[in-house]
Amino acid sequence: MANGTIAFDTLSTSGQISGTAKSVDTDYIAYGSAKVWGQHNSSAYRDSFNLSTFTDNATGDFTHTFTNAMANNDYAGLGMASGNNRSNFYNEANTLTTSLRQLIRAATTDADDTNAVSIAVIGDLA
Repeated sequence: MANGTIAFDTLSTSGQISGTAKSVDTDYIAYGSAKVWGQHNSSAYRDSFNLSTFTDNATGDFTHTFTNAMANNDYAGLGMASGNNRSNFYNEANTLTTSLRQLIRAATTDADDTNAVSIAVIGDLA
């Protein structure tokens, strides 16, 4: 069986779920949505999309490996960590098309593990 191509500009639903028809421009799907997201508790993903694994490098230091690579390493890496006065950022020197290194710091700038850590990546898939 040969694979083919389907081309369309708008994706629509019959509204069976909410009772009202919905549609979205395919440009939004291709360019405006997260290509990677996940939420973990410093030991395992609770839920994720396009993430195969993460490595706990040290306290508050995680490397997330993507299932599908990004087109380049100029994507936007976003994150949050639970708790008061926590900062969450990624290490630009270790930002690759196949992974992102996430660092969690407490207000004292000390590395910190926390119960709920989130990550998202906005950019183009390869």
